[in-house]
Amino acid sequence: MGSPAALEVAVRALALRMPAGELTPREPASRIHRRFGHELPPAERLAELDDEYDLLELEHGDGTAGQLDADVRAEALRLLLSGLPGVR
Repeated sequence: MGSPAALEVAVRALALRMPAGELTPREPASRIHRRFGHELPPAERLAELDDEYDLLELEHGDGTAGQLDADVRAEALRLLLSGLPGVR
């Protein structure tokens, strides 16, 4: 518990809840960002995307909420697939 491998499993488990319909795209990005900040390399992109949602809310972002949602979905899928044996 608390090892880098265990933390990565926790991130993947949270990311899995979004395609299962339990979370909106923003929720895993926000939760992962709050829990790990920018300190856990496999979760870094989700933390960055959460920052982008914040900028969008302040009207300083370059994208749209729909694009950010798509980016989070893509990153969650990448994280989930990277956890499969033989996939990197």
